[in-house]
Amino acid sequence: MLLAAAFSAALATEAGPARAQTVDTDMTAAATAWLDALGDRRDDGSFPFDDGERTDWHYIPGHRSGIRFGDMTDAQRQASLALMRSTLSAGGIQKAVAIMALEAVLAEVEGSSLSYRDPEKYFISVFGTPGTHPWGWRLEGHHLSINVTAAAPGAVSVTPTFLGTNPARIPGGPRLGERVQRDEYVLALRLARSLDPAQLEEAQLRGRSLGNIVAGPGRGDAFEAPVGLPVGALTADQQVLLTTLIRTYVGLARDEVGRPYMDLVRAGWGRTRLAWAGPTTGAGPFYYRIHGPRLLIEFDNTQDGGNHIHSLWRDPANDFGRDDLHHHYRTAPDGHGHRP
Repeated sequence: MLLAAAFSAALATEAGPARAQTVDTDMTAAATAWLDALGDRRDDGSFPFDDGERTDWHYIPGHRSGIRFGDMTDAQRQASLALMRSTLSAGGIQKAVAIMALEAVLAEVEGSSLSYRDPEKYFISVFGTPGTHPWGWRLEGHHLSINVTAAAPGAVSVTPTFLGTNPARIPGGPRLGERVQRDEYVLALRLARSLDPAQLEEAQLRGRSLGNIVAGPGRGDAFEAPVGLPVGALTADQQVLLTTLIRTYVGLARDEVGRPYMDLVRAGWGRTRLAWAGPTTGAGPFYYRIHGPRLLIEFDNTQDGGNHIHSLWRDPANDFGRDDLHHHYRTAPDGHGHRP
């Protein structure tokens, strides 16, 4: 509750015109301030950029490397909120905080303890030296993994990003019926129901959901090529709906990151496909995938009778800033282009 209140207060300060500073500059200032606030715990929250921890992401419950929100002082907590604001949109922050808060709801549903389902068992880590490229940071815990890389000045990526919700629809109490990932769920069903029989047949992978996302940790290359219905076979209205669904994921990041990324997605539109598995009625578990040269979105709600969502946003060319890093190392001046 204290964490949620702190986030709400921080978001309230965001009203007004967008800041003119670049995301990269904001991130550098915020990450530096957070590390400075750690004092003698700085080494616990900071890792070399080439440390294997940077790409070792997960979404299951458990301990992570970095600094846990529940172990931060008020000053450190406020600095962590500023770091999140430097990269994520207001809506993205709200969604991340809501996912954290679901741990308490899940504890009540399961009858488990808050020491296991802990809303403050989420960790921040910084990789490299903020402002000295490349560098990055991560926010991670159960059902949440946001991996940020600043490969070069102005080159910021936020993939892979995993968002999950359990329960997907809160089954009781004062928040009865609430869906943290409502748009990912509702917009997809609306799109699937708009498909005519021929479109749906081409999009359909199989009659039931896959059971989970496929391209999870360590499986970024799980798909050789996009499969399903080409987006060019969608009507204009269906393409607008698909674009809105994609922006639900990309909108986690600030516009300065999301807008140029959407341009890359549109550039590969002709090679992007939509795939579906399971019913389109919403009465049972389903899975969908949106896959193109610069976009891989997966969604599955199979577990717990369809009330447990796993979703993933990846950039096949630039997860962890991979493509940006290659360019950086090719063009960096002597002494600054050593690959990790």
